[in-house]
Amino acid sequence: MNKQFIAVIITLLLVSVMLSGCLSEDGNSEDSLEENQNELPPYQEDGIYTCIEHDNISRCWQTHIPDNLPINTPVPLIVDMHGFGSDSTEHRGFSDFNTIADEYDAIVVYPDGVTTQNSWDTEANQGWNAGWCCADPAIDDVDDVGFIEQMVEIAILKHNIDTNRIYLSGWSNGCAMAQRMAMDSSHIFAAVGCMSFYLVSDEYADYSPIPIMEVHGFLDQIVLYESSILSVPFNQGSWTDLEAIETGAIENMYEWGGYNGCSGDLNTFELNALYSIQGFDNCANGTEVRLMTIYAAQHNPYAKNLDSGLISNVFQGTQGLIQSSFIVWDFISQYSKNSSCDDCY
Repeated sequence: MNKQFIAVIITLLLVSVMLSGCLSEDGNSEDSLEENQNELPPYQEDGIYTCIEHDNISRCWQTHIPDNLPINTPVPLIVDMHGFGSDSTEHRGFSDFNTIADEYDAIVVYPDGVTTQNSWDTEANQGWNAGWCCADPAIDDVDDVGFIEQMVEIAILKHNIDTNRIYLSGWSNGCAMAQRMAMDSSHIFAAVGCMSFYLVSDEYADYSPIPIMEVHGFLDQIVLYESSILSVPFNQGSWTDLEAIETGAIENMYEWGGYNGCSGDLNTFELNALYSIQGFDNCANGTEVRLMTIYAAQHNPYAKNLDSGLISNVFQGTQGLIQSSFIVWDFISQYSKNSSCDDCY
């Protein structure tokens, strides 16, 4: 009896240990899920917006997720930033990145800049601290770099993002901000392709070369092709910065060529009656630097018009003749942080 009793006790102990092990594994799994959820910075969903408190300012963005996005496959993330005086709703309506995301299986986030009232303007406008531009966000040194980084972090934790394929785009002040993010946060982003402005921030010591493409209308009447001098009177941070006056589309291309360690002669990659694409392809980290010049475009090089009331005529697009956003996508989507991306889409 004693032997039988002992055998039963041992069996029960073994079963208990096995069950304990199973419960422990399940418990650890649940704990891990809770830990992952706890790692997610606090945010709020407010209709079409996701919002966080960053640097004591409420910051929000919109997210576009295609209807038939693959569930189990990591997808690219595109950060697309509006211009000064615009916002995420207006920008997503004409930049064409929703269409690109639907066609090529990507997620797009459209952040909003900080709204400020400038002394020289009758209306409050949203803008980005891209360096010496633009307006109060630059004067007040708003932490837009930190905000964008935190937004990307939340997107990665909420969605199935391929962290090697996070891209930047934007228009005007948003393009300058995209280039600042490229400079300050090159460890996060795989490539940048944006419209109608230049890098207006200082070189960052930890910058590691990534591919850069800027698209500019030769007839741009807001940010001149040959110089950003027209932006200087409205941006106090540039009043004592001679570089602000000198920077133009070609100068910007050469500056990025220097930052990316490019060597060799300037190449012409495409030349036709509507536009040219020039730049450098022998650069550090296997990167490239390109400038797309649209001959007849003004400040809006997108295919669509910007519908902005009385000033809509100032922001006429290319009327569909040039699908500049798709050309930008063809460029940036080639690149991944871990390898070339020949078969990415």
